Amino acid sequence: MSEQCEREEAQTGTESEEDREGWVNLNGLVQGVSGKKVRVNGVLDLRTVPEAVVAEIEALNVNGVILLDEANRNSLADVDSHVNGTVMVADPDLRIIVESSIDFSKGAMEAMPAGQKLLLIGTVFFKPDVPPPLVVEKFEQLRVIGILIAGEGVHGALMGRMEHTGLSITLADDAGPLVRSVGKNTWMRSYVSRLGDGTTYLNVGVTTVADDVPEELVEQKIAAYHNVGRTIAPEPVLSLLKARSETNAGQFLTPEEAEQEEAEEEEREAEDACE
Repeated sequence: MSEQCEREEAQTGTESEEDREGWVNLNGLVQGVSGKKVRVNGVLDLRTVPEAVVAEIEALNVNGVILLDEANRNSLADVDSHVNGTVMVADPDLRIIVESSIDFSKGAMEAMPAGQKLLLIGTVFFKPDVPPPLVVEKFEQLRVIGILIAGEGVHGALMGRMEHTGLSITLADDAGPLVRSVGKNTWMRSYVSRLGDGTTYLNVGVTTVADDVPEELVEQKIAAYHNVGRTIAPEPVLSLLKARSETNAGQFLTPEEAEQEEAEEEEREAEDACE
C-alpha cells in the first residue's frame, strides 16, 4: 500500500466504521421491513406493508428495485433513501420472479395456467417457438424490469398487457438459426464454420473473435447481430458486426481498445482500494 493510501486510510477508517453501525445488509428478494437502517442489493418488496411501518425506516440504500403498492406509495417521502435503480408501484397480487435469465418455451408455457400476473426481473427471453396466441392466453398482466427478447409477433401480442422498464430486442419472426451467448464466448474459426448460414447472434455477455476468423466466413454465417454486452474483434470483422448489428446497447472494441480499457479499470480499482 502506498504512503498516500495509508494516510487516507488513517483519516477515513474510523468514520467508515461508524457509518456502517446499525445497518442491515440484505441481498436478493427482501420482503417487508427488516430494520431501521437497511441496505438491499436486489429487490425490496414493501407491498402490503402499512405506510406507518415503512415510515419508521430511518435510512434506506437500495441497489435494484423497490416495490410499493397504492396504499403506501408515498411512505418513503420522509425516509433518507438512496436508490440506484427503480421504484415501482405494483399490485400485491403480481407474483415476482427474479432470475438472471428467464426463458419461456412453447412447452413450458403450455403447462402454465392461464391468466398469469407476473413481475419478471432479469433477462426475459421468449423462444422462437412461442406462438403469439399462447402469450395472449397465458398472460393477463406482465411487468418486466430488464432485457426483453422476443419475436415480432410476441411483442405485438404483449401490447396493452405488458409494462416494460429496460431494453427491448425484437427478433424477426422469419429469422434463421438463433444463437444466444450469455457468458463468455470466443469465436475460433472452427466454431464459426459450424454455425448455420444466416445465423442471428445475441451477445448478452462477452464475445471475442479470434484473429484467424476471416471476414468472408463471418459475412456468410452472421445475418443479424444483437450486442448487449462486449464484442471484441479485430478489423475488419468488427466493422462487419457493427454493420449487421440490429441492437447495439453494449461495446464494440478492438483487442487493443479492450486491453487499454482493462488497464484503466485496474487503475481505478487500485485507486478505489485507497478510499
